[in-house]
Amino acid sequence: KYYTTVGVDKMKEWQTVTTIGKASMQGTEYPFRLIMKRPGKIRIEVEIQSMKMIQAFDGQHAWTVTPWTGSTDAQDMTADETKIIKEEADFEGSLYNWREKGHKAEFIGKENMDGSPAYNIKVTKADGDIENFYIDADDYVIIKGVSVTKNQGNEIVSENLNSNFKEVNGVLLPFTIENKSKGETVSHFIVDKYEINTEVSDSLFIKPVKKK
Repeated sequence: KYYTTVGVDKMKEWQTVTTIGKASMQGTEYPFRLIMKRPGKIRIEVEIQSMKMIQAFDGQHAWTVTPWTGSTDAQDMTADETKIIKEEADFEGSLYNWREKGHKAEFIGKENMDGSPAYNIKVTKADGDIENFYIDADDYVIIKGVSVTKNQGNEIVSENLNSNFKEVNGVLLPFTIENKSKGETVSHFIVDKYEINTEVSDSLFIKPVKKK
């Protein structure tokens, strides 16, 4: 019912998705752009005080540009960071075709989510990381996700809350996303628009050559 309601079959026809909007962090708003391209490419851009932070994965290698560190050169991500951004590049997410991806899925039960009943499905990934998906029992969209990942030997628990779903090219997508850690809001995203199947060059995802 979730696959059908959301329109996963339609999403499988998408080759590129560009998400444009505003990110709110620590009370300040920043423009952001997230570009995805099959197979497994992703680029995230956030403009902060006229400086552009970039995180990207070209299907093999992940890199980042963080200008406030004093350098605008692209730096390689760590193995843990690479694993995270690689998973973010999965168009349909780990719940779709979980068995083929080597994951394990379990139905935990029906729970109350802020007054709304939701089905809790636990996905244990092939690498041992865990994601819990809370699917609205009435609307069959994912209203909450909780992930437990390992970073430098530490367990990191994060959650995201999805709301304001609208249809885009036959697929239901959230236009409001809130990310939390330890119960506190870390970031809040308002999507202005999703651009589907626009022309996107592979060069956007490739690590730029270091400036001399």
